[in-house]
Amino acid sequence: MESLESVLAPLDGVDWEDIDQVGSASRKVLSAIDADRDILRRALDDLPSRPDLLAMCEHPDIDDADGKGQQLDKIVLYANAETGVRVRLHTFWPGYYDLPHNHRWTFASLVLRGGFRHYLYGDQGPDDAMPQAAPQALTVREERAGTTYALHHRALHALIAEPGSVSLVLRGPAAKDRSFLIDPQTGTRLWHFGASTESPEAVQRKRMTPALLQDLSAKFREWDLF
Repeated sequence: MESLESVLAPLDGVDWEDIDQVGSASRKVLSAIDADRDILRRALDDLPSRPDLLAMCEHPDIDDADGKGQQLDKIVLYANAETGVRVRLHTFWPGYYDLPHNHRWTFASLVLRGGFRHYLYGDQGPDDAMPQAAPQALTVREERAGTTYALHHRALHALIAEPGSVSLVLRGPAAKDRSFLIDPQTGTRLWHFGASTESPEAVQRKRMTPALLQDLSAKFREWDLF
């Protein structure tokens, strides 16, 4: 039986600034996991015995100014402190949508269930400066189950997800200290920093408890996800 760690071998030595390298290596990893989803089940079943990983899992329930819930569960199945590589499961619930944003890290993703509309806005620029003008989407994609894609940390994008959608994410090492999001309607601009800079209260509010993890794991079984 292959472990999640062993199947990540194609990522060894990848230059996470080279999106072509990331895309090629990540497709091999994601395809191998998709072909043997028991790898994910074993990693998920092992999570309660891994407090280091469980502490990184999140169950945020955020209300925006219009009162629309935005909920995205994040389960961290693997994290390598030396390479910065992480493997996460994202589960999207009713009402979830993104504002245009970038990331602190380059990543690749495989849609396991459901799908979402994916808005791509282009390059934020090499100096990490927040754009002053409201971004305009240049490409809109429909990401369905089985779709893979890789995104550089400088890219601006946003998602509108179908309820119950699930994606598998391969996250590279952090390339910068902060990312940002922009509300194109109001012009509101917000910087977002890593979890290490958040207050204990903020971390606790979105922590995934063992009971919530058990409920989500049961939901995956109900969906016959793996």
